[in-house]
Formats: sequence, structure tokens, C-alpha cells
Amino acid sequence: MKKITFLLIFLCSTVSFGQIIITELADPNDNASARYVEIYNVSSTDVDLTDWELRRWTNGNADPQTSGIDLTPIGTLAAGGFAVIAANGTEFEAVYGFAPTINAGTGGAADSNGDDQIAVFDASDTTIDIFGVPGEDGSGTCHEFEDGRAERVGSVTASASVFDEAEWNVWADSAVTGCTSHTLGAQDAAGIFDPGSWIGASSDPSLIASVSSAVFAPGTTSVDVTFSVNNFTLGGTNVVEYIINSGTPMTATASPINISVMDGQSYTVTLELKDASGSLTPQVLETVNFSVGSTTTVSDVATLRGSSEGSFYTLTGEAILTFQQSFRNQKFIEDATGAILIDDSNGIITSMYSIGDGITGITGELGSFNGLLQFIPSSDPGVASSTGNTIVPQTVSVADLTANPENYESELVVVTAVTVDNTSSATWDNGAEYPISQNTDMFTFRATFFDVDYIGQTIPTTPIDIVGLITERNNGSYFITARDSNDFPTTLSVAEFNANDRSLKIYPNPVYDGVINFPAMANNNTEIKIFSVLGREVTSKKLNNQTSLDVSSFSPGIYLVQLFENNKRVSTNKLIIR
Repeated sequence: MKKITFLLIFLCSTVSFGQIIITELADPNDNASARYVEIYNVSSTDVDLTDWELRRWTNGNADPQTSGIDLTPIGTLAAGGFAVIAANGTEFEAVYGFAPTINAGTGGAADSNGDDQIAVFDASDTTIDIFGVPGEDGSGTCHEFEDGRAERVGSVTASASVFDEAEWNVWADSAVTGCTSHTLGAQDAAGIFDPGSWIGASSDPSLIASVSSAVFAPGTTSVDVTFSVNNFTLGGTNVVEYIINSGTPMTATASPINISVMDGQSYTVTLELKDASGSLTPQVLETVNFSVGSTTTVSDVATLRGSSEGSFYTLTGEAILTFQQSFRNQKFIEDATGAILIDDSNGIITSMYSIGDGITGITGELGSFNGLLQFIPSSDPGVASSTGNTIVPQTVSVADLTANPENYESELVVVTAVTVDNTSSATWDNGAEYPISQNTDMFTFRATFFDVDYIGQTIPTTPIDIVGLITERNNGSYFITARDSNDFPTTLSVAEFNANDRSLKIYPNPVYDGVINFPAMANNNTEIKIFSVLGREVTSKKLNNQTSLDVSSFSPGIYLVQLFENNKRVSTNKLIIR
């Protein structure tokens, strides 16, 4: 998996051997959907952009977004070559007349409203080039380009890991003083922005080609190879000649080139600019490599988690949805063997689900980010295969989480009677981390999910139970994360029920063999009900001299057992199933 370590960029000043620079950033006043970032290879050699990333710091954040734009699909950027990363490929092509090199999608590093910081990172996680100052809100600064653009001056020939305002011409819809070159005035897209061209670039013919992915999902039948040409006019005898896997040469005069493909196959497409005389001197070549995946079936989540990253799988067994959020259309699912995060930034899954729904037949690519294993869907599995499933979090100790957090990654668990350290804040704050303790063992709670309803609520000062998902960040930092205020089930505490409840002796407790015992109840109007820790009824049973109950089908976790006589609750007990 790729290691991403956020550097203190302002302390770094080395120049990378791969001299890729940002040459233009755009926030068009009349069409925010046409935003883009342009990069250019100023060196005299080609640069392989595999595992490189474009990242963005929003506003005044000191750390970039957790998910950058992978530049791997660009492949090798030729010397003197451009690549354009657009926030909305459809809008970009409608405005500028050609497809971007990468259609990154909204919300990513190419979708800046002009007051952010943007940088290129190489495969070793080194800052190659940066626009702006991390930790500084761009509004009113020399690097604000809201409703405008920023363009590198033509004299710059090397990348830099520290922002220098003198290297930029900036236009924005706000006045800024004390800057080297910052012009007041919004700019629209027509006739001003010129992606794929830069005054400091060579006048020699150049060719840029790309595909939207290095590995396409199984079932893909055709792939578009997009290309753009500089300083060379296509038409007539001026063509792009392309060869697929050493096959017969073919020609094109317009992008894209559509190629028929099959599952499990790899493709190399070589493109070359040619005129009436044949090859140009020197030759202008570009090569694009990609493959189409094939699918392996796995029956459960544990098998999926133990499989190879970068390959495609179909999970044939049913998994239950435990949480979902709009951010990247993420969904957490689990079965009896394990759990995994579905990361669906492209919105492949369009079927609507509710927590507790079963999903069967998910197909996607196994990957990871910051150490957290992810399943990236390649098709929509369709309607829920079951609904209303009871979710019982697995009971774990803080010691369990500390010793083996990877064993519980993405699972819904419950830790009981933990104390939250509220020294840094008396309330739950979004994105904040809080040490939690149980006896002498320590772990960390993190308010990870956006817009959760407990943000701003007071943190209890007495021990509490916490239900949550185990997540990983930064390759080795594990957290428990609550999904909403119901994940602090204080209202289900046995101590808070009516003190007049009479005791019901349940044994063994905890139960390991799947059977609980209790005294005989001769009353036909006596009923026992069992609830999950979240208050969902799991089962109910009328009792008549019955002294045991089979709970072997229940998932390990904490439950509440309630005894009713004549429809009136007379007893409540906590039950732990191991």
C-alpha cells in the first residue's frame, strides 16, 4: 500500500529530479465546474508519474485532504509535455474543446475555489511543486485566485517545494496589496484560459495521451485513449498514428481513440505524430499502458480482506451495512467473519440502502488508503438482499484494541465502562481525538464522520459505553469512531431502569456455550425479551416453566434481557455473549 506522510512543506526546499511544475490553476468566474490544474514537465527527460499525487489544503488547514488525486493514469509525462487535471471532465471538454488528462471529480485537488493550496507529490511522498502556503487561508493573500486564475511566469524552469509569489501572475475577484503580481478582476473561461499551453513551454510539437485508469473494471468492453497535441495541427496528412499491442498501424485526427477490450487482458497503445513525410524529426511518441481486470469470487469478508490488493473480486456472501455517509459515498459492511470499508468516490453504487440492509454480490477492486483496507466498487450490486437485520456490535476490551487493532478494522464494536479524557475539550468536536481508558489500558476515540449529531454535546465525565467503528489513519494510527449519538448507549444502562425491578438471575453471564439459564416461570403470561445494545428487539419468548434459552445464533456482544409479566416489565439485566 502507498505510504502517505504529510510533510511540513514549508521546511523543505529541495528540488526534485522529476521537474514537474504547476503551470496554471483555474477557477473560472462564469463556470466553476470547468476548474482545472495544469502541470508541465520542464525537464529534458520523461517522468514516470506512477504513484504521484496532486493534493490540496483547503482554506487554512495545515494538512492536505486525506485523499489526493492519483496521477498514475497519466503514465509517463514526456519532456515538454502537459497534463490537465479537471474537476469535471464533461464541463471541461464542453468549454475547452478537448478531454482533460484526468477527470478527477468534484471535491478533489483540482476543484479549488481559489483560496486553497495545491501541490504535486512524487512516489516517495516528496513535495515536488507547490502553489500557496499550507496552514494559511488563501483569502486576501498573494495566492488567492477566486473567480480567476493563477499562471506561472515564463522564466521558471524548475519546480520548488516552497511557494514564491514572484513566480506567479494571479488574477482574482478581490483586491490584494503588497504582492508581486496580483491583479484585481474576475475572469471567465472564454478566450482567457488556455489549458495545455504555457508561455514558458517549448514551441516544438508535443503529444499527450492518457486513459482514465491504469486498471479497468471487469466487464469493460471499450476504453477511450484521449490525446492532445501542441504546436501541430491535425488534419489532412497530419495525423496521430497509433498501434495497439504491436498490431496494425491506424490513424486518427481527433480525440479520443476508442479501443475494444476484454477482461484479463493488458494493452499497450503507442501514438506518434506524423505528417506527409512520415515521422517528425525528432519523433514525437507517446505510450499508454492499461489493463482490464478479471474477477475472482470470494465467499466472505475475511477471505476478501486476505486477498491481493489491486485485483478485482466479487463478494458472493451477504454482508450487512453498518454505516454509510455521503463523503465519497462510503459504506461500512460486515459479516460474521470481518468488516471492510466500501469507498465509492465515483458513485458506482446507485442503489439506496439503510443501515441493517444486507448486500450480496458486490464486485470491486481491493485497495487501501493510509493503511485502511478498502473495497472500490466497479458495479452496482442492486437492491438489498435483506432488510432490517439486527446489528449487534462485538464486545471488545480496550486491551484487545490496543494489542490487535487490525483484527477489528472497520468492524462495529462496543467498549464498556471507558473513561474519556476531556482535558482538551469538554465537548465532542469534529475531527478531534480523545484518549479513552479502561482500567490501565488506553486507546483513542476520534470524531471522524462529518455532521454527526453529537458534535457540540458535552463529554460525559463518568465511565460510559461506546459503540463505534474501528478505523485506521496514517498507516498505523487506529481509532474508534461513533456513528451518531445512539452509539453512546447511556439510555440502555441497566442502572437507569426502575429501581423497583425485581432481579432475574441469568447464568452463566457472560455466556460462552450459547445457552442461558434462569429460574422456572410457571405463569403463562410471563415473557422474556432480548434487545441489542442499540435498543432493537432481537427475540421474544413466552415462558411456561422454561428454564433455558438458546442464544447460539446471536453475535457476540452486549444485550439487555427484560422480563415481562402481564405485559409489564418487571426486570432488566445485562447479558454478555462471547
